Amino acid sequence: MRLRGRTSGRVLALGVSTGFVTIIDQASFSFAVPGLRDDLGADAGQVQWLVAGYSLAFGAALLPGGRLGDVLGRRVPYLVGLLLFAVGGIIAAGAGDASTAVVARLVQGLGAGLVNPQVLGYFQDLFTGAPRAKALGAYTVAGSIAGLVSPPAAGWILAAAAPGLGWRLVVLLSVPVALALFVVGLAVLPAGRSPATTRSDAADGRRGGLDLVGLVLLMAAILALMLPVTAGVPGGPLWLVVAAIAGLAFTGWERRVARRGGSPVLDPALMRSRGFMLGTGVATLIFGAGLGLGIVSTLYLIDGLGLPALTAALLLAPRALGMALGSMQSWRVATRFGRRGITFVLAAGAVAVAVEAALVATGSDVLVLIALVGVGTVHGVLYGLAIPSNQTLTLDHAPAHAAGVGAGVLALTQRLAGAVCLAVGIGLFLAAPTPAAGFATAAAVFAVLSAAAVAISAFDRSTVRVG
Repeated sequence: MRLRGRTSGRVLALGVSTGFVTIIDQASFSFAVPGLRDDLGADAGQVQWLVAGYSLAFGAALLPGGRLGDVLGRRVPYLVGLLLFAVGGIIAAGAGDASTAVVARLVQGLGAGLVNPQVLGYFQDLFTGAPRAKALGAYTVAGSIAGLVSPPAAGWILAAAAPGLGWRLVVLLSVPVALALFVVGLAVLPAGRSPATTRSDAADGRRGGLDLVGLVLLMAAILALMLPVTAGVPGGPLWLVVAAIAGLAFTGWERRVARRGGSPVLDPALMRSRGFMLGTGVATLIFGAGLGLGIVSTLYLIDGLGLPALTAALLLAPRALGMALGSMQSWRVATRFGRRGITFVLAAGAVAVAVEAALVATGSDVLVLIALVGVGTVHGVLYGLAIPSNQTLTLDHAPAHAAGVGAGVLALTQRLAGAVCLAVGIGLFLAAPTPAAGFATAAAVFAVLSAAAVAISAFDRSTVRVG
């Protein structure tokens, strides 16, 4: 651990708090949508963009945000991103029409996308070995707790506030904390680039600088991929063609930049790293499968069993709590057992998903509750053990000069997988003849994805453990 006085501890606390505040916003905003829609007269398309716009802007900003942090230093992108996040929240809460609220949510998503890779980049810069694994585990714990407390907090605000005011207060929920973190960040975040990044660039003969053309081409490819999936924009095949063209142009331009001794957005060493690419594949599959299983579990409890939304949330709370508990101990998996330990945990998680599917398929209410609450809690613990420990081993392979981009790649692939698996899970559930069959079918698909993650993890022999 490369501790630098008290800076590392303060940055850790700041990073964990940042993860908490951005997840609170995401988890609570959906509760504000009905009131916002009725109060501002939003049509169906505007509602879709209110929900999807944040994720779209978040995903589009991840890789550029990571590269900005690598090139300029992480302090400025973090502070600018946090300020955009807070300002977007204030504008959305005070919006007098739906279009203003949509734009404000896009600004918020952009800010969150700038902030996220800076936090993970700081963890890469300041920690190594077991302390880094603990930092990433704490970051995941913060997100799990935020997801646990946000729904009841939003529900209480909406119940207590006057009509027309509740949704605005829910949208503002994260803003005071974001502004406080901005002030703290001004005081504690180290300025300038990471010394390891500067040394690495000098040793490899790279010229510093920001590849603006590469960033624009990359953002175009990302947006073309995300628009039909996240925002439901029609013309999916056409957008895939646009994404392919932008991707090819980006690849050609990056090769040109590398030949001239510049600094490509996606460093070739990052893409050539077996451990990074395989670990990213594992993260993508388990993250998508976990989100997909979560949405079909919620749908089954509400639509299948006819339970109120609050009751369903309480029944699923042990799963989120299990994930938080697992995340607290995930550093032990990365440091003591390494890739083999992660593979074992992933295999147990795949079995848990398959058991959930089998129990729900029986149609017995008792077995269904055992599956969704009991087995679901076990799966949450395993999920919490696997995600941060896999992140630790994966980011361990990112070169020092590309730590921010590496974090951005990891976060972006997970976000894309989450969007796809949410759509797949909902589609399979609604298309099935019965809710039980819908859950069982979707869970079986996610069990297969989890098994694929196990196979990839078993194939990765590049890292034994984090030292």
